[in-house]
Amino acid sequence: MDREGAPPGTVRVMQKPNRGSMKVLISARLQGWAEHLRSGSPGQGMVEYALILMLVAMVLIVIVGVLGGHVTDMYSNISNGVAQASS
Repeated sequence: MDREGAPPGTVRVMQKPNRGSMKVLISARLQGWAEHLRSGSPGQGMVEYALILMLVAMVLIVIVGVLGGHVTDMYSNISNGVAQASS
């Protein structure tokens, strides 16, 4: 039996929630998320976010390094084309 008392493998039909039940659902999820954050070790979340931020920064640095010259050339070509068209 699952937590609602239904036997395993039972298919449940979901009803469209009304605004009141959505508020309750959102509130319950936020409370659960807050409890999850409080239950972890104190600095674990910050370390995880720092690692993700470092990974994103490294990817952006590589992308700019690889594509930087191409983008500069492209903007120069566009600028020259606009200058020639306007003269």
